[in-house]
Amino acid sequence: MGDVPLRCGIYCRISEDRESEEKGVTDQEADCRELVASLGWQVVDVFIDNDLSASTKAKKIRPRFEEMMRQAEAGVLDVLVSLSNSRFTRRPMELERLITLHDARGTLLYTVKSGNDDLSTADGRMVARIKAAVDAAEAERTGERVARAARRRREAGELHGGARTFGYVHKSPLGYCQEIDPLAEKALHAGKDVLLRTGKVSKVRKLWQEMGVLTPFGKEWENDGNVARTLRNPRIAGLVAHDDEIVGPGNWPAIFTRAEHEAIVAALGTRGAKGKGGPPKARKYLLTGFIFCVCGNPMSAQVYIPPPGKSGGYSRYICIKQRGGCGQVSRQLPWLDAVVREWVCGAIEGRLSVPEGEEGTDPNPALEAKIRELEAEIKRVQGGQRKGIYTDDEALEEIIPMRQQIQALRSEQGDLAKQAALIPVDREEELEDWLDDDPESLYERIAILGRYVKRIIVKPVGKGGSNGVDGPPIDAVVIVPRG
Repeated sequence: MGDVPLRCGIYCRISEDRESEEKGVTDQEADCRELVASLGWQVVDVFIDNDLSASTKAKKIRPRFEEMMRQAEAGVLDVLVSLSNSRFTRRPMELERLITLHDARGTLLYTVKSGNDDLSTADGRMVARIKAAVDAAEAERTGERVARAARRRREAGELHGGARTFGYVHKSPLGYCQEIDPLAEKALHAGKDVLLRTGKVSKVRKLWQEMGVLTPFGKEWENDGNVARTLRNPRIAGLVAHDDEIVGPGNWPAIFTRAEHEAIVAALGTRGAKGKGGPPKARKYLLTGFIFCVCGNPMSAQVYIPPPGKSGGYSRYICIKQRGGCGQVSRQLPWLDAVVREWVCGAIEGRLSVPEGEEGTDPNPALEAKIRELEAEIKRVQGGQRKGIYTDDEALEEIIPMRQQIQALRSEQGDLAKQAALIPVDREEELEDWLDDDPESLYERIAILGRYVKRIIVKPVGKGGSNGVDGPPIDAVVIVPRG
Protein backbone atom coordinates (compact mmCIF):
# COMPACT_ATOMS: atom_id res chain seq x y z
CA MET A 1 0.00 0.00 0.00
CA GLY A 2 3.02 2.32 -0.18
CA ASP A 3 2.84 5.36 2.05
CA VAL A 4 -0.90 5.04 2.58
CA PRO A 5 -1.46 4.23 6.30
CA LEU A 6 -3.30 1.05 7.17
CA ARG A 7 -6.94 1.57 8.10
CA CYS A 8 -7.67 0.30 11.61
CA GLY A 9 -10.75 -0.66 13.54
CA ILE A 10 -10.32 -0.65 17.31
CA TYR A 11 -12.45 -3.14 19.23
CA CYS A 12 -13.12 -2.70 22.98
CA ARG A 13 -15.22 -4.94 25.18
CA ILE A 14 -15.87 -5.61 28.85
CA SER A 15 -18.05 -8.45 30.14
CA GLU A 16 -19.57 -6.68 33.12
CA ASP A 17 -20.01 -2.99 33.85
CA ARG A 18 -22.06 -2.75 37.04
CA GLU A 19 -21.76 1.01 37.26
CA SER A 20 -22.54 1.65 33.57
CA GLU A 21 -19.63 4.09 33.51
CA GLU A 22 -17.64 2.41 30.68
CA LYS A 23 -14.33 3.03 32.44
CA GLY A 24 -12.97 -0.35 31.33
CA VAL A 25 -13.63 0.16 27.63
CA THR A 26 -12.40 3.77 27.76
CA ASP A 27 -9.04 2.61 29.11
CA GLN A 28 -8.86 -0.11 26.43
CA GLU A 29 -9.46 2.44 23.67
CA ALA A 30 -6.69 4.72 24.98
CA ASP A 31 -4.16 1.84 24.99
CA CYS A 32 -5.18 0.73 21.49
CA ARG A 33 -4.95 4.27 20.10
CA GLU A 34 -1.43 4.57 21.54
CA LEU A 35 -0.41 1.36 19.73
CA VAL A 36 -1.95 2.51 16.43
CA ALA A 37 -0.23 5.93 16.68
CA SER A 38 3.16 4.29 17.32
CA LEU A 39 2.77 2.27 14.11
CA GLY A 40 1.65 5.27 12.05
CA TRP A 41 -1.72 3.81 11.14
CA GLN A 42 -5.13 5.49 10.84
CA VAL A 43 -8.09 4.83 13.14
CA VAL A 44 -11.20 4.55 10.97
CA ASP A 45 -13.70 3.56 13.67
CA VAL A 46 -13.93 2.38 17.27
CA PHE A 47 -16.28 -0.51 18.03
CA ILE A 48 -17.41 -0.82 21.65
CA ASP A 49 -19.49 -3.60 23.21
CA ASN A 50 -19.87 -2.58 26.84
CA ASP A 51 -21.19 -5.02 29.44
CA LEU A 52 -21.26 -7.95 26.98
CA SER A 53 -19.53 -11.30 27.37
CA ALA A 54 -17.67 -13.09 24.58
CA SER A 55 -17.48 -16.46 26.36
CA THR A 56 -18.75 -19.79 25.06
CA LYS A 57 -21.76 -19.50 27.41
CA ALA A 58 -22.78 -16.01 26.28
CA LYS A 59 -26.11 -15.78 24.42
CA LYS A 60 -26.28 -12.09 23.55
CA ILE A 61 -25.08 -10.91 20.15
CA ARG A 62 -22.28 -8.36 20.23
CA PRO A 63 -23.65 -5.78 17.76
CA ARG A 64 -20.49 -3.70 17.40
CA PHE A 65 -18.32 -6.78 16.90
CA GLU A 66 -20.65 -7.83 14.09
CA GLU A 67 -20.48 -4.34 12.57
CA MET A 68 -16.67 -4.44 12.70
CA MET A 69 -16.66 -7.82 10.96
CA ARG A 70 -19.03 -6.52 8.25
CA GLN A 71 -16.74 -3.57 7.55
CA ALA A 72 -13.64 -5.78 7.51
CA GLU A 73 -15.30 -8.30 5.19
CA ALA A 74 -16.25 -5.38 2.89
CA GLY A 75 -12.59 -4.31 2.73
CA VAL A 76 -13.06 -1.07 4.71
CA LEU A 77 -10.59 -2.11 7.45
CA ASP A 78 -7.04 -3.43 6.99
CA VAL A 79 -6.25 -4.11 10.66
CA LEU A 80 -8.32 -5.04 13.71
CA VAL A 81 -6.81 -3.88 17.01
CA SER A 82 -7.79 -4.84 20.55
CA LEU A 83 -6.26 -4.90 24.01
CA SER A 84 -5.83 -8.69 23.96
CA ASN A 85 -6.99 -11.80 22.15
CA SER A 86 -9.63 -12.40 24.84
CA ARG A 87 -11.18 -8.98 24.13
CA PHE A 88 -11.79 -10.08 20.52
CA THR A 89 -13.35 -13.37 21.55
CA ARG A 90 -13.22 -16.29 23.94
CA ARG A 91 -14.96 -18.56 21.42
CA PRO A 92 -12.80 -20.84 19.23
CA MET A 93 -15.51 -20.75 16.54
CA GLU A 94 -15.27 -16.94 16.30
CA LEU A 95 -11.49 -17.20 15.96
CA GLU A 96 -12.05 -19.40 12.92
CA ARG A 97 -14.16 -16.59 11.49
CA LEU A 98 -11.24 -14.18 11.98
CA ILE A 99 -8.87 -16.66 10.31
CA THR A 100 -11.27 -16.94 7.36
CA LEU A 101 -11.38 -13.14 7.18
CA HIS A 102 -7.58 -13.01 7.01
CA ASP A 103 -7.52 -15.65 4.26
CA ALA A 104 -10.07 -13.72 2.20
CA ARG A 105 -8.94 -10.12 2.79
CA GLY A 106 -5.50 -10.29 4.37
CA THR A 107 -6.90 -8.49 7.42
CA LEU A 108 -4.36 -8.32 10.26
CA LEU A 109 -5.02 -8.83 13.98
CA TYR A 110 -2.99 -6.73 16.43
CA THR A 111 -3.24 -6.61 20.22
CA VAL A 112 -1.62 -4.46 22.89
CA LYS A 113 -0.92 -7.29 25.34
CA SER A 114 -1.30 -10.69 23.62
CA GLY A 115 1.15 -10.26 20.76
CA ASN A 116 0.33 -10.38 17.06
CA ASP A 117 -0.34 -13.86 15.69
CA ASP A 118 0.64 -14.41 12.07
CA LEU A 119 -2.54 -15.95 10.65
CA SER A 120 -0.85 -16.53 7.28
CA THR A 121 1.21 -19.47 8.63
CA ALA A 122 0.21 -22.82 10.08
CA ASP A 123 2.23 -22.20 13.25
CA GLY A 124 0.70 -18.75 13.70
CA ARG A 125 -2.81 -20.13 13.35
CA MET A 126 -1.96 -22.96 15.78
CA VAL A 127 -0.76 -20.46 18.41
CA ALA A 128 -3.90 -18.34 17.95
CA ARG A 129 -6.11 -21.42 18.34
CA ILE A 130 -4.29 -22.49 21.50
CA LYS A 131 -4.80 -19.01 22.97
CA ALA A 132 -8.50 -19.13 22.08
CA ALA A 133 -8.89 -22.55 23.73
CA VAL A 134 -7.12 -21.31 26.88
CA ASP A 135 -9.29 -18.17 26.98
CA ALA A 136 -12.46 -20.26 26.56
CA ALA A 137 -11.44 -22.64 29.36
CA GLU A 138 -10.61 -19.75 31.69
CA ALA A 139 -13.98 -18.11 30.99
CA GLU A 140 -15.77 -21.38 31.77
CA ARG A 141 -13.77 -21.90 34.99
CA THR A 142 -14.61 -18.35 36.03
CA GLY A 143 -18.29 -19.05 35.35
CA GLU A 144 -18.14 -22.16 37.54
CA ARG A 145 -16.48 -20.24 40.38
CA VAL A 146 -19.04 -17.45 40.13
CA ALA A 147 -21.92 -19.97 40.17
CA ARG A 148 -20.52 -21.71 43.26
CA ALA A 149 -19.99 -18.40 45.05
CA ALA A 150 -23.51 -17.26 44.15
CA ARG A 151 -24.97 -20.48 45.52
CA ARG A 152 -23.06 -20.03 48.79
CA ARG A 153 -24.36 -16.46 49.08
CA ARG A 154 -27.93 -17.59 48.39
CA GLU A 155 -27.72 -20.24 51.08
CA ALA A 156 -26.42 -17.60 53.53
CA GLY A 157 -29.26 -15.20 52.66
CA GLU A 158 -26.94 -12.73 50.92
CA LEU A 159 -27.29 -10.94 47.60
CA HIS A 160 -25.87 -12.98 44.75
CA GLY A 161 -25.67 -10.67 41.76
CA GLY A 162 -28.12 -8.94 39.48
CA ALA A 163 -28.93 -5.39 38.48
CA ARG A 164 -29.57 -2.45 40.79
CA THR A 165 -32.78 -2.82 42.76
CA PHE A 166 -35.39 -0.06 42.77
CA GLY A 167 -36.22 0.89 46.35
CA TYR A 168 -32.68 1.02 47.70
CA VAL A 169 -29.92 3.65 47.74
CA HIS A 170 -27.29 2.79 45.16
CA LYS A 171 -23.72 3.17 46.51
CA SER A 172 -25.11 3.36 50.04
CA PRO A 173 -22.37 3.63 52.70
CA LEU A 174 -24.17 0.80 54.49
CA GLY A 175 -23.75 -1.52 51.53
CA TYR A 176 -25.80 -2.50 48.49
CA CYS A 177 -29.52 -2.96 49.30
CA GLN A 178 -28.89 -2.16 52.98
CA GLU A 179 -30.35 1.37 52.91
CA ILE A 180 -33.92 2.01 51.74
CA ASP A 181 -34.60 5.00 49.49
CA PRO A 182 -37.55 6.82 51.17
CA LEU A 183 -39.00 8.24 47.93
CA ALA A 184 -38.78 4.90 46.13
CA GLU A 185 -40.31 3.14 49.16
CA LYS A 186 -43.25 5.55 49.05
CA ALA A 187 -43.65 4.96 45.30
CA LEU A 188 -43.58 1.18 45.73
CA HIS A 189 -46.29 1.16 48.38
CA ALA A 190 -48.43 3.57 46.36
CA GLY A 191 -47.92 1.43 43.27
CA LYS A 192 -48.84 -1.72 45.17
CA ASP A 193 -52.12 -0.13 46.31
CA VAL A 194 -52.98 0.96 42.75
CA LEU A 195 -52.16 -2.48 41.33
CA LEU A 196 -54.24 -4.37 43.89
CA ARG A 197 -57.13 -1.94 43.47
CA THR A 198 -57.22 -1.81 39.67
CA GLY A 199 -55.12 -4.69 38.39
CA LYS A 200 -53.54 -2.23 35.91
CA VAL A 201 -49.76 -1.96 35.62
CA SER A 202 -50.20 1.01 33.28
CA LYS A 203 -51.78 3.01 36.11
CA VAL A 204 -48.79 2.26 38.35
CA ARG A 205 -46.45 3.49 35.63
CA LYS A 206 -48.42 6.72 35.21
CA LEU A 207 -48.45 7.22 39.00
CA TRP A 208 -44.66 6.87 39.20
CA GLN A 209 -44.26 9.31 36.33
CA GLU A 210 -46.46 11.81 38.16
CA MET A 211 -44.45 11.30 41.37
CA GLY A 212 -41.24 12.00 39.45
CA VAL A 213 -39.47 8.82 40.57
CA LEU A 214 -36.90 7.40 38.16
CA THR A 215 -35.59 3.90 37.46
CA PRO A 216 -32.38 2.78 39.22
CA PHE A 217 -30.53 4.01 36.11
CA GLY A 218 -32.04 7.51 36.24
CA LYS A 219 -34.58 7.06 33.43
CA GLU A 220 -38.34 7.57 33.32
CA TRP A 221 -40.67 4.60 33.64
CA GLU A 222 -41.77 4.13 30.03
CA ASN A 223 -42.46 0.39 29.91
CA ASP A 224 -45.20 -1.52 31.73
CA GLY A 225 -43.09 -4.67 31.68
CA ASN A 226 -40.30 -2.96 33.65
CA VAL A 227 -42.83 -1.76 36.21
CA ALA A 228 -44.29 -5.28 36.57
CA ARG A 229 -40.84 -6.87 36.97
CA THR A 230 -39.92 -4.26 39.57
CA LEU A 231 -43.06 -4.82 41.64
CA ARG A 232 -42.66 -8.60 41.62
CA ASN A 233 -38.92 -8.52 42.45
CA PRO A 234 -38.49 -10.73 45.57
CA ARG A 235 -35.57 -8.58 46.73
CA ILE A 236 -37.97 -5.76 47.58
CA ALA A 237 -39.62 -8.15 50.05
CA GLY A 238 -36.22 -9.06 51.51
CA LEU A 239 -36.24 -12.49 49.85
CA VAL A 240 -33.49 -14.47 48.14
CA ALA A 241 -34.65 -16.07 44.89
CA HIS A 242 -33.07 -18.29 42.25
CA ASP A 243 -34.63 -19.55 39.01
CA ASP A 244 -37.98 -17.99 39.99
CA GLU A 245 -38.06 -19.85 43.31
CA ILE A 246 -37.80 -18.27 46.75
CA VAL A 247 -34.77 -19.69 48.56
CA GLY A 248 -35.35 -17.94 51.88
CA PRO A 249 -35.10 -14.61 53.71
CA GLY A 250 -32.27 -12.22 52.86
CA ASN A 251 -30.06 -10.20 55.20
CA TRP A 252 -31.24 -6.77 53.98
CA PRO A 253 -34.27 -4.66 55.00
CA ALA A 254 -37.57 -5.48 53.28
CA ILE A 255 -39.92 -2.86 51.83
CA PHE A 256 -42.84 -5.24 51.26
CA THR A 257 -43.99 -7.95 53.65
CA ARG A 258 -44.05 -11.53 52.39
CA ALA A 259 -47.87 -11.37 52.23
CA GLU A 260 -47.73 -8.15 50.17
CA HIS A 261 -45.21 -9.75 47.80
CA GLU A 262 -47.41 -12.81 47.30
CA ALA A 263 -50.45 -10.58 46.71
CA ILE A 264 -48.55 -8.59 44.08
CA VAL A 265 -47.35 -11.76 42.32
CA ALA A 266 -50.89 -13.13 42.27
CA ALA A 267 -52.26 -9.83 40.92
CA LEU A 268 -49.64 -9.62 38.17
CA GLY A 269 -49.98 -13.20 36.99
CA THR A 270 -47.44 -13.70 34.19
CA ARG A 271 -47.06 -10.04 33.28
CA GLY A 272 -43.45 -8.92 33.32
CA ALA A 273 -42.19 -12.41 34.24
CA LYS A 274 -39.00 -14.05 32.94
CA GLY A 275 -37.65 -10.89 31.47
CA LYS A 276 -40.56 -10.32 29.10
CA GLY A 277 -41.78 -6.82 28.50
CA GLY A 278 -45.46 -7.62 29.01
CA PRO A 279 -48.09 -10.34 29.05
CA PRO A 280 -47.42 -13.49 27.02
CA LYS A 281 -48.72 -13.38 23.47
CA ALA A 282 -50.28 -16.85 23.74
CA ARG A 283 -53.23 -15.56 25.79
CA LYS A 284 -55.85 -14.57 23.19
CA TYR A 285 -59.19 -15.58 24.68
CA LEU A 286 -61.00 -14.36 27.77
CA LEU A 287 -61.86 -17.68 29.43
CA THR A 288 -58.67 -19.65 28.76
CA GLY A 289 -57.38 -20.94 32.08
CA PHE A 290 -60.76 -20.52 33.79
CA ILE A 291 -62.91 -22.94 31.78
CA PHE A 292 -63.03 -26.69 32.48
CA CYS A 293 -65.02 -29.61 31.14
CA VAL A 294 -67.06 -31.56 33.68
CA CYS A 295 -64.51 -34.36 33.18
CA GLY A 296 -61.92 -32.08 34.82
CA ASN A 297 -59.87 -31.29 31.72
CA PRO A 298 -59.14 -27.63 30.82
CA MET A 299 -61.03 -26.62 27.69
CA SER A 300 -59.24 -24.96 24.78
CA ALA A 301 -60.34 -22.23 22.41
CA GLN A 302 -60.51 -23.15 18.72
CA VAL A 303 -61.10 -20.53 16.03
CA TYR A 304 -61.17 -21.15 12.30
CA ILE A 305 -61.80 -18.35 9.80
CA PRO A 306 -62.37 -19.78 6.29
CA PRO A 307 -60.88 -18.14 3.19
CA PRO A 308 -63.07 -15.58 1.35
CA GLY A 309 -65.98 -17.26 -0.42
CA LYS A 310 -65.73 -20.41 1.71
CA SER A 311 -67.99 -21.52 4.56
CA GLY A 312 -67.40 -23.66 7.62
CA GLY A 313 -65.85 -21.20 10.06
CA TYR A 314 -66.23 -21.70 13.80
CA SER A 315 -65.11 -20.38 17.19
CA ARG A 316 -65.60 -22.55 20.25
CA TYR A 317 -64.26 -23.79 23.55
CA ILE A 318 -63.73 -27.54 23.37
CA CYS A 319 -62.56 -30.43 25.55
CA ILE A 320 -59.82 -32.04 23.47
CA LYS A 321 -59.38 -35.82 23.79
CA GLN A 322 -55.76 -35.69 22.61
CA ARG A 323 -54.97 -33.46 25.62
CA GLY A 324 -56.43 -35.85 28.17
CA GLY A 325 -60.09 -34.81 27.96
CA CYS A 326 -63.28 -36.68 27.12
CA GLY A 327 -63.63 -34.95 23.75
CA GLN A 328 -67.42 -34.78 24.14
CA VAL A 329 -68.12 -31.22 25.33
CA SER A 330 -67.89 -27.93 23.45
CA ARG A 331 -69.56 -24.51 23.49
CA GLN A 332 -69.72 -21.69 21.01
CA LEU A 333 -67.10 -19.16 22.12
CA PRO A 334 -69.23 -16.00 21.64
CA TRP A 335 -72.19 -17.54 23.48
CA LEU A 336 -70.17 -18.68 26.51
CA ASP A 337 -68.23 -15.39 26.67
CA ALA A 338 -71.58 -13.57 26.72
CA VAL A 339 -72.93 -15.77 29.55
CA VAL A 340 -69.85 -15.12 31.69
CA ARG A 341 -69.83 -11.45 30.74
CA GLU A 342 -73.39 -11.00 32.03
CA TRP A 343 -72.64 -12.96 35.22
CA VAL A 344 -69.60 -10.80 36.04
CA CYS A 345 -71.62 -7.63 35.30
CA GLY A 346 -74.11 -8.82 37.92
CA ALA A 347 -71.32 -9.54 40.40
CA ILE A 348 -69.79 -6.08 39.92
CA GLU A 349 -73.16 -4.36 40.29
CA GLY A 350 -74.02 -6.44 43.36
CA ARG A 351 -76.97 -8.18 41.70
CA LEU A 352 -75.49 -11.63 42.45
CA SER A 353 -74.72 -13.14 45.81
CA VAL A 354 -71.03 -14.04 45.79
CA PRO A 355 -70.32 -16.23 48.86
CA GLU A 356 -67.71 -15.09 51.34
CA GLY A 357 -65.25 -17.44 53.01
CA GLU A 358 -66.49 -19.09 56.19
CA GLU A 359 -65.35 -17.58 59.45
CA GLY A 360 -62.79 -19.48 61.47
CA THR A 361 -61.46 -21.44 58.46
CA ASP A 362 -58.41 -19.28 57.66
CA PRO A 363 -55.79 -21.82 56.49
CA ASN A 364 -52.92 -19.33 56.78
CA PRO A 365 -51.68 -20.42 60.23
CA ALA A 366 -51.47 -24.05 59.13
CA LEU A 367 -49.71 -23.12 55.89
CA GLU A 368 -47.21 -20.92 57.71
CA ALA A 369 -46.53 -23.63 60.29
CA LYS A 370 -45.78 -26.15 57.54
CA ILE A 371 -43.50 -23.65 55.79
CA ARG A 372 -41.56 -22.98 58.99
CA GLU A 373 -41.23 -26.71 59.56
CA LEU A 374 -39.74 -27.17 56.08
CA GLU A 375 -37.43 -24.17 56.48
CA ALA A 376 -36.15 -25.61 59.78
CA GLU A 377 -35.46 -28.92 58.06
CA ILE A 378 -33.56 -27.13 55.28
CA LYS A 379 -31.38 -25.39 57.89
CA ARG A 380 -30.71 -28.74 59.54
CA VAL A 381 -29.50 -30.20 56.25
CA GLN A 382 -27.39 -27.13 55.54
CA GLY A 383 -25.78 -27.48 58.96
CA GLY A 384 -24.95 -31.08 58.15
CA GLN A 385 -23.51 -29.93 54.83
CA ARG A 386 -21.19 -27.48 56.59
CA LYS A 387 -20.04 -30.21 58.98
CA GLY A 388 -19.35 -32.65 56.13
CA ILE A 389 -22.22 -35.01 57.03
CA TYR A 390 -23.73 -34.36 53.59
CA THR A 391 -21.92 -33.72 50.31
CA ASP A 392 -23.12 -30.72 48.28
CA ASP A 393 -25.02 -33.02 45.91
CA GLU A 394 -26.64 -34.96 48.75
CA ALA A 395 -27.70 -31.73 50.46
CA LEU A 396 -29.25 -30.39 47.27
CA GLU A 397 -31.20 -33.63 46.74
CA GLU A 398 -32.74 -33.12 50.19
CA ILE A 399 -33.23 -29.36 49.92
CA ILE A 400 -34.69 -28.95 46.42
CA PRO A 401 -37.93 -30.97 47.02
CA MET A 402 -38.51 -29.09 50.28
CA ARG A 403 -38.10 -25.76 48.49
CA GLN A 404 -40.60 -26.89 45.89
CA GLN A 405 -43.08 -27.70 48.65
CA ILE A 406 -42.50 -24.27 50.20
CA GLN A 407 -43.07 -22.65 46.80
CA ALA A 408 -46.42 -24.43 46.43
CA LEU A 409 -47.48 -23.42 49.94
CA ARG A 410 -46.44 -19.81 49.29
CA SER A 411 -48.53 -19.85 46.13
CA GLU A 412 -51.55 -20.84 48.23
CA GLN A 413 -50.76 -18.02 50.64
CA GLY A 414 -50.50 -15.67 47.67
CA ASP A 415 -54.09 -16.34 46.64
CA LEU A 416 -55.23 -15.68 50.20
CA ALA A 417 -53.03 -12.59 50.58
CA LYS A 418 -54.29 -11.13 47.32
CA GLN A 419 -57.85 -11.30 48.55
CA ALA A 420 -56.94 -9.89 51.97
CA ALA A 421 -54.91 -7.03 50.51
CA LEU A 422 -57.43 -5.93 47.88
CA ILE A 423 -58.60 -2.34 48.34
CA PRO A 424 -62.26 -1.62 47.47
CA VAL A 425 -62.50 -0.84 43.79
CA ASP A 426 -64.44 1.86 41.97
CA ARG A 427 -67.34 -0.29 40.74
CA GLU A 428 -68.36 2.07 37.95
CA GLU A 429 -64.81 2.19 36.60
CA GLU A 430 -64.46 -1.58 36.95
CA LEU A 431 -67.72 -2.17 35.06
CA GLU A 432 -66.59 0.19 32.30
CA ASP A 433 -63.28 -1.70 31.99
CA TRP A 434 -65.10 -5.05 31.99
CA LEU A 435 -67.38 -4.00 29.12
CA ASP A 436 -64.50 -2.63 27.04
CA ASP A 437 -64.21 -4.84 23.95
CA ASP A 438 -60.91 -3.37 22.76
CA PRO A 439 -58.46 -6.31 22.20
CA GLU A 440 -55.78 -4.23 23.94
CA SER A 441 -57.84 -4.38 27.15
CA LEU A 442 -58.01 -8.20 27.24
CA TYR A 443 -55.61 -8.52 30.16
CA GLU A 444 -57.50 -5.93 32.18
CA ARG A 445 -60.71 -7.95 31.66
CA ILE A 446 -58.90 -11.19 32.59
CA ALA A 447 -57.74 -9.52 35.82
CA ILE A 448 -61.33 -8.48 36.62
CA LEU A 449 -62.61 -11.97 35.77
CA GLY A 450 -60.09 -13.45 38.21
CA ARG A 451 -61.39 -11.23 41.01
CA TYR A 452 -64.87 -12.76 40.76
CA VAL A 453 -64.53 -16.18 39.11
CA LYS A 454 -62.54 -19.14 40.37
CA ARG A 455 -63.47 -21.53 37.55
CA ILE A 456 -66.17 -22.25 34.96
CA ILE A 457 -67.41 -25.81 34.55
CA VAL A 458 -69.15 -26.86 31.32
CA LYS A 459 -71.49 -29.88 31.34
CA PRO A 460 -72.81 -31.85 28.38
CA VAL A 461 -76.36 -30.80 27.43
CA GLY A 462 -77.74 -34.33 27.25
CA LYS A 463 -79.30 -36.40 24.55
CA GLY A 464 -81.07 -34.40 21.89
CA GLY A 465 -79.26 -31.20 22.82
CA SER A 466 -76.31 -29.56 21.18
CA ASN A 467 -72.90 -28.81 22.60
CA GLY A 468 -71.79 -26.53 19.85
CA VAL A 469 -74.61 -24.11 19.00
CA ASP A 470 -75.86 -20.91 20.59
CA GLY A 471 -78.42 -21.28 23.30
CA PRO A 472 -77.80 -24.51 25.26
CA PRO A 473 -79.34 -24.53 28.76
CA ILE A 474 -77.72 -22.01 31.08
CA ASP A 475 -77.63 -24.61 33.87
CA ALA A 476 -75.16 -26.60 31.75
CA VAL A 477 -72.59 -23.92 32.70
CA VAL A 478 -71.55 -23.66 36.35
CA ILE A 479 -69.67 -20.53 37.36
CA VAL A 480 -67.76 -21.07 40.60
CA PRO A 481 -67.28 -17.67 42.32
CA ARG A 482 -64.08 -16.74 44.06
CA GLY A 483 -64.94 -16.79 47.74
